[in-house]
Amino acid sequence: MSSVYIAIMLGIILVYMIVNNSVKKRYSEEIEPLNQKDYSFKQLLPFGLWLYDELKIPSSGAYHVFLFQRVVMVYGTRYAQYYLRIHWAEKFLYFFLGIVAASFIGSVSESSLRFLPILVAVGIILFFLTDKTLDDKANRRKLQFMMDFPVFISKLTLLMNAGMHLRQALMRIYNDSTKKSPIYVELGTVLEDIESGIGENQAWMEFSERCKVKEITSFASMMMQNTKIGGNQLVEELKRMTHETWEMRKHAAKQMSETASAKLIFPLMLMFLAILLIVIMPAIMQLSNGF
Repeated sequence: MSSVYIAIMLGIILVYMIVNNSVKKRYSEEIEPLNQKDYSFKQLLPFGLWLYDELKIPSSGAYHVFLFQRVVMVYGTRYAQYYLRIHWAEKFLYFFLGIVAASFIGSVSESSLRFLPILVAVGIILFFLTDKTLDDKANRRKLQFMMDFPVFISKLTLLMNAGMHLRQALMRIYNDSTKKSPIYVELGTVLEDIESGIGENQAWMEFSERCKVKEITSFASMMMQNTKIGGNQLVEELKRMTHETWEMRKHAAKQMSETASAKLIFPLMLMFLAILLIVIMPAIMQLSNGF
């Protein structure tokens, strides 16, 4: 039966590569901007983009909303549609990779035809596993916002309390930052949008959508109402928010520590099993020799 699985594996690889090469030129401009470090298989994505267009994936429904929200949190509103297409292309790539990998296992183990449904099951698992990866990226980014936002608010409150104008304070904070933290990257986007002529309300609204943190949403609303609030009242509101956001930072730090602890469980279990085997193996061998 191994020949059946070898035929499936080679057939999928052959068809994938033929179609991918035939449509590569059509989608070359889409895959070119992708970072090679983040998308090491980007040259294999044209097939997925072609399949996405051919299947006419619906842009509505709960599943679409789930994916779109995660993409916005990771890549921002402006490029959400583009990265959503890329994500679907990745999903199709991993689906076929799962089938190929399972076919290889089936051929090596010389499994019967009962193993065939496993091929599709593995493909489906990897297909949805890409969503988990995207969700993890969004959650990590959200936690980073929660960690860095209190520091940003403290700096802004300090500068405004010293008499600096809001726009000047924001520019000062952005110029003094390392520009690696997501909160400062998004702040730079807001300042660029305003400089390019986009309305302040729209710029801050998009900032809120990209961050997806309750406290940042409140801050964005405050910025949109800045002209109505007035300077002194804005400083008082920022002081109040400073205390609230530091509590948020404590919560985020606790979440990050819990996540780190959870990641250690699996290697600790492997170590425990290895030690257990080392301890009981001599006894098992002695018993087997006795019989």
